[in-house]
Amino acid sequence: MKNETIVYLNEILALPLFEHCRVVTKEAPLSQCATSINVMLDKEIVEWLGKDQILLTTGKVVEKLSAEEQIELFRAIRSKSVSAVFIKISPYLPALPGSVIETCNEIGLVIVDLDYDVTFTNIFSHVYELMFNKQSAVLKRVENLHQDTMQVVVSGGGIEDVLRSVHKTISVPVFVRDYYFENTYFVKSAFADDYTLLYENIENVHFEGKNGKLIHDTVPYRGREIERLMVPIVVKNQVYGHLVAYGTNQSISNYDQLGLESTSHIVALDFLKKISVHEVENKYKLEFFDDLISLDEDRRAKAIERAGNFRFVENAQYAMLCLRLVGKNQTEDQMRVVYLLELICKDMGHAYLILNKSECIYVLVMLKEGEGVALTKRYATYIYDVLKGKMKKHQIKIGVGRIVKGLLNAHKSKVDAYKALEAAANYMPKDVVFFEEMGVYKILSQSSIRQELEHFAEEVLGKLVAYDQRRDTELIKTLEVYFTCNGNLKKMSESLYTHYNTILYRLNRIQEIIELSLDNEEHRFAIQTALKVNLILKE
Repeated sequence: MKNETIVYLNEILALPLFEHCRVVTKEAPLSQCATSINVMLDKEIVEWLGKDQILLTTGKVVEKLSAEEQIELFRAIRSKSVSAVFIKISPYLPALPGSVIETCNEIGLVIVDLDYDVTFTNIFSHVYELMFNKQSAVLKRVENLHQDTMQVVVSGGGIEDVLRSVHKTISVPVFVRDYYFENTYFVKSAFADDYTLLYENIENVHFEGKNGKLIHDTVPYRGREIERLMVPIVVKNQVYGHLVAYGTNQSISNYDQLGLESTSHIVALDFLKKISVHEVENKYKLEFFDDLISLDEDRRAKAIERAGNFRFVENAQYAMLCLRLVGKNQTEDQMRVVYLLELICKDMGHAYLILNKSECIYVLVMLKEGEGVALTKRYATYIYDVLKGKMKKHQIKIGVGRIVKGLLNAHKSKVDAYKALEAAANYMPKDVVFFEEMGVYKILSQSSIRQELEHFAEEVLGKLVAYDQRRDTELIKTLEVYFTCNGNLKKMSESLYTHYNTILYRLNRIQEIIELSLDNEEHRFAIQTALKVNLILKE
């Protein structure tokens, strides 16, 4: 990274203070940087020297040393990555030995013959003033950039306007990657040649979480490696995005870094504003939704009066979808999912309402004339595919309710969708479950008969469950595999990795315990139904 606050030897030697000083090394690398100054009064100072320092001394320190001892000393100084030695050779020595100068040339140590009248105090004062001025100039530019970008936001500008302001002084390509709303911002006209290749890289950038560290690395670009700087955009102690800069044609400078760090706070304000608006909108939608699904007729009537705000028609057909994220940080990530759902539903072109509730997300869709189950399947498939690609650290579970006639009946589809979601999450091996396709589970999942179901399952399988718990056996599992394999003992043996004779023994023991026969059709039906009920009761 290019550091615009660094002071280089050639800049220091250009100061009027050094006009009568002379560089005595012939191959002097004057492009070396200098970060501080130290003084050598004796040889012991060597172990305290630091990288990129300028060392001030006099010939008195070396006048009694042989040429070989001087060479050893200068080698030790250079081993500490000292940039240059400013030495008052006269009046202590007529000159440094030629072998010493030759060695300093070889090891890249700059030797400056310092004018005797130039005091060390003046050197400290003038060089540090030069360093301070360079740093101040960069900080002033950063301050100006901050004021410009803040004015853009105060004037109502968006992130694209902020980036245009940034590009007035930062000449490397800069993107804003927004994880919350799944957007990428870039002033395309400023870097048209770079846009496509860099966009491919930026689309794979996703370092969200609470790790707000700045990232400086390299990425491949047109057959070479270029710098990439990623500055986190932090909102409410959470990384919601990054400002990403690419050093395509030049190095990223420390001014670029400081400027983007300052700009990240401005962009965070824009993020916060959008998030706050989104939260208010969701609150308003929740009030409408809660009224709509209420058992109170007055509240439902009140919701119907406001239905036009969502482009809903009272007597149209409706279907409800219910979604849940399974994984870490699902509460935080649900807000991102809501935004993605907004994009999907807009693309599908139907009137819709998206609700972010704590336990799951609901999507209410109004169908057009002649549309039916095929449309709800398209919605569910589209939503699942997008979320599966975007939310890779989560499992996506979706339940789809039946299509109902009239907005007043939307609550019925909501109940169906939630049951289908619970089925997907707990006892049906699918990520997307349609209530219409739940088979016997449609009946078994009815809360009104839960008590009877519990009694039925206990009556049929209670003794077997207790036996498994008491003996630490897996007879219930064996019974489940029996129905999965349609009673095929060979398949059961392969599935359970258990010998055929052991399977036979277990099945006989099961029938003895529950006092029912697997050869009896009615008994078989009762057992299989009880197993399904047990799955539901585990919710």
